[in-house]
Amino acid sequence: VNLYITNLGFGDDMPQYEKGRLNYFKALTGKLLGQVDFFTDAESIMAKRVGSQQVFSWPFPEAATVARELKITGRSHAAMGTAPEVWNVMLGLLVDIVPRSWWRNERFSQFMADFSQPMVKATDKWLQLSSPDGVGETHAMRIDVTAEDSNKDIFVSTIVQGHESFRQCVGQSAAEFCIDLLQEQSKDRSGGVSLVEQRYRDEGARKQMIEKMTSTPGTIDYSGAVVTRKANGATVGPSKMEEVLVLRSMEM
Repeated sequence: VNLYITNLGFGDDMPQYEKGRLNYFKALTGKLLGQVDFFTDAESIMAKRVGSQQVFSWPFPEAATVARELKITGRSHAAMGTAPEVWNVMLGLLVDIVPRSWWRNERFSQFMADFSQPMVKATDKWLQLSSPDGVGETHAMRIDVTAEDSNKDIFVSTIVQGHESFRQCVGQSAAEFCIDLLQEQSKDRSGGVSLVEQRYRDEGARKQMIEKMTSTPGTIDYSGAVVTRKANGATVGPSKMEEVLVLRSMEM
């Protein structure tokens, strides 16, 4: 299912905020964006276990929904990557070659998922045997937020989270959200559908949920917010982001 959903996404436009306004860009989805450091401390366990990894653009809705919720005035973007590196390179080449309309075709995307499934399973088995914990599916996430102070200095707040198992992490997260929802409904029977960023607007509720989500069994590391001053000319996010954004500027 994950392979199928990923393939379908390559046919969608990339939602991103630019100067506080939402735009959609056809040329960005699936583009390789360079390396991301999944650590804030070069001596940390995340630096040794995950390190720097290649990522590519993918149309995560959070690039739009979180930006809207926070009322940002600048730019938003979202990306993902996988391992080993050859998968990222292969996907990048396929996205460049295959027309977008083909990826949007459910039968084509399903065919590509079915075709690659045996190779993915073989790779997963190899990673499992070669990984130090015998799991082979480490999950890592990095979030960067930039802000400008009254002196026009730009600061970057970075959070890195790591878990030994992607599947366990997803399952634990879904369970925590369900438990929280059920506990809330026992007090308040009001229904409805809301995004995570909408549901946890309240700082107290948000802090409590983050503490639960970052302490589930299998968590490798959670850095908390690490604030640094942005150096002149430094890139926030993937190493080749600015180069790829030239494509986006051509669509605006």
